[in-house]
Amino acid sequence: MLLLTAAFGMGAGALANETRHLCEPAGGRPDQPSGGAAVLHRLDRAPQRLNDGWAVSTLKAQGVDPRPLEAMLKAVESGRFTKLDSILIARHGTLVLEAYFNGFDHETKHDTRSSFKSITSALAGIALDKGVVANIDAPIAGYFPDYWPGIEESAEKKRRITLAHLLTMTPGFHAEESWGIGPFRENDMWESDDWLRYTLDLPMAGEPGSYFSYSSSTTFLIGQVVARAAAEPLPAFAKRELFDPLGMTDYCWTLTAKGRAVAQGSFFMRPRDMAKFGQLFLDGGVWRGRRILSEAWVRTATRRHVEAGHPRRQSPGPSPSGYGYHWWTTAPRPGEDPRTAHSFASGNGGQKIFVFPKLDLVVVFNGSHYNRRLGHQQPRQILTDFILPAVLD
Repeated sequence: MLLLTAAFGMGAGALANETRHLCEPAGGRPDQPSGGAAVLHRLDRAPQRLNDGWAVSTLKAQGVDPRPLEAMLKAVESGRFTKLDSILIARHGTLVLEAYFNGFDHETKHDTRSSFKSITSALAGIALDKGVVANIDAPIAGYFPDYWPGIEESAEKKRRITLAHLLTMTPGFHAEESWGIGPFRENDMWESDDWLRYTLDLPMAGEPGSYFSYSSSTTFLIGQVVARAAAEPLPAFAKRELFDPLGMTDYCWTLTAKGRAVAQGSFFMRPRDMAKFGQLFLDGGVWRGRRILSEAWVRTATRRHVEAGHPRRQSPGPSPSGYGYHWWTTAPRPGEDPRTAHSFASGNGGQKIFVFPKLDLVVVFNGSHYNRRLGHQQPRQILTDFILPAVLD
């Protein structure tokens, strides 16, 4: 593996916000295409077969009508949808559609942004399955004896925070970077020289478990719980327990100034590997016959645990109805087809992993509409207008 140094915010000379990239394989680096022609396969043929564990098939062979998807690709080509970088569809465990735009292809890693939060949650599930973490309902204070004595504000409340609270975004921190509520701002953490100190010192707005507050600091803390419980860096644990079993061989972590893995996003991976992660959850924790996660964890993680709406509007992005263990959950509205119930991972710019259990369907999107609601809206519209009609009719 190779450490690549990059600086964000104040410049390369400022240690406070310096980050690095830890890439696999050694010599790799995050990809940033500057544009290019679309890379598509004919819809009457299967996607390219690679040595990455994916079986491939044609749309028709897996009960998918090509006609709505032809219309979808024409809509992208016409400019109706913009800054869309990839669309992948897997049906019945096989990859049936693979489309790339703006210089991306199957070898290009994409910034996953907050969709990676769902992968961090899975690492916590693996740690629980293997007994590395004994109990997600135990207070997290025991994992940070070297940091905890320094916390003074709201100390009693913080001692009641559990891993389960972190997984459901309910630790009680006064921190919602997505919606500009409270004193926390995402850039503040990026410019800190010690993210763990910064996160544990966040002020409390309420009792743990009392309300949903979406924040990247919460996910970062989950990664640190797993790393400390496993007594090894999070990238090492993830490589052995999740990435190697999934056949993931090309990816890049972002590391903080102190060398801790950024667990909430800024992770670069191939869209095919994002689809593998969705298929892992669709298949109850199994990838190509190998169990990686317990079925009990998959069920619990993708079950609605809390209301996840914005306090000033219905919801962030694509209007999910609830939140599980770092998975958004959506139930069909009255009159909608009950088979459309699903869970999904979601990231800034349009990074999505949709899992539809009753349709045996996984859909992945990548996009570059960063910090715009359009990044969330376009994948949802494409699903509604083109992909779901192709499998429901």
